[in-house]
Amino acid sequence: MNFEDLINNAISIIEKYDGVVLSYIAHFCFAILIFILGRAIARFVARQLRKILTNRNVDPTVVKFVSSLSYYAIIVMTLVAVLGQLGVQTASIVAIIGAAGLAVGLALQGSLSNFAAGVILIIFRPFKVGETVIINNQKGVIDSIQIFSTSIVTPTNELVVIPNSQVVGANIINYTRLPERRLDLVVNVGYDSDIRKVYEVLKQAVDKTSNILTNKEPTIRLDQLDASSMNFNVLVWTTNANYGPVKAELLENIKNGLTENGINIPYPTMDVNLNTQS
Repeated sequence: MNFEDLINNAISIIEKYDGVVLSYIAHFCFAILIFILGRAIARFVARQLRKILTNRNVDPTVVKFVSSLSYYAIIVMTLVAVLGQLGVQTASIVAIIGAAGLAVGLALQGSLSNFAAGVILIIFRPFKVGETVIINNQKGVIDSIQIFSTSIVTPTNELVVIPNSQVVGANIINYTRLPERRLDLVVNVGYDSDIRKVYEVLKQAVDKTSNILTNKEPTIRLDQLDASSMNFNVLVWTTNANYGPVKAELLENIKNGLTENGINIPYPTMDVNLNTQS
């Protein structure tokens, strides 16, 4: 075989596989383009999520975790698309990824539910650090809101840690979110008391108490005729910061006023009869 025959054979081989080579090169270029585009989208989505969560004052740990999770999720989908463009059968790969995700999800079911609940709490903010709340019949001040749990400091200085999934599913009473709060007192007096005099004494006690809001009229009313007492409601408004001091001062003024005016405050009694007959 001479040199001319070698050249002709080479040309025939190139012509035979020219379409295949060009097709492979085109698929390879598209695969690179898909990867570059997918990575750019992943970075953009992660950056936007980080910005949105940061603007909502979400915990930095949650911000980093959510943004990283979105980034790698998009990268995985991009790699599957790249492999498909290169001719790799991706059905089995997707099935494996789905099965692995299901297994991890089942294994971490409790932790994932706590994490999801923590994200909900941080985004919607039913309470903040430093606010006084009741959660699951547990009253205290919010100490921290973590990814998986919420910590409360009780009035006796005990630290209570509640899983976030239980927090989301519970009734939450937030005492300090609103700036003003109503103080409700029940005052029991004896049936021999003059009702008009009781009203007068209670009104004077309210007027003597400091830090009661004047833009909302106090309410004093006879609410119930109990078995051994007449029950009066005293309803006044104050700020959250002054709630405790106002309650203590008002109770003291009411007690002093009732005592000074000879108004009886009934208390439980028991009559004991002794049978001395043998």
